[in-house]
Amino acid sequence: MTAALTPALALSYLHELSLDVRDAVVLDAAGTPLAGEPALAARVSALIAGVAPGIVVCDGSLLAAGTSDGGVIAVLAGNLALLPLLEHDLAAVAAGLATAPVDLPGSRDSLS
Repeated sequence: MTAALTPALALSYLHELSLDVRDAVVLDAAGTPLAGEPALAARVSALIAGVAPGIVVCDGSLLAAGTSDGGVIAVLAGNLALLPLLEHDLAAVAAGLATAPVDLPGSRDSLS
């Protein structure tokens, strides 16, 4: 089984994939920031309301996608970003992102 991306790793990966990601944030299902720029949280929460997991929605240069466990990952793109490619990358990262704690085999919690 492949482990899911952590919120911090997901944001690092998006920065590597895209030329011009200015800010990014990962929110859990309750809207609490888990990684990235907390100032984006309110704007992202309003944008993503009711969107299915993996579907990318845009508001100008802000792109957001729902995760399979009800969280959200969003990026604020600069002028040099290729938006269709960034949409694709964001959907792919959202599919591999775990915003809820992951119980990995061999972890302390799974030994009890």
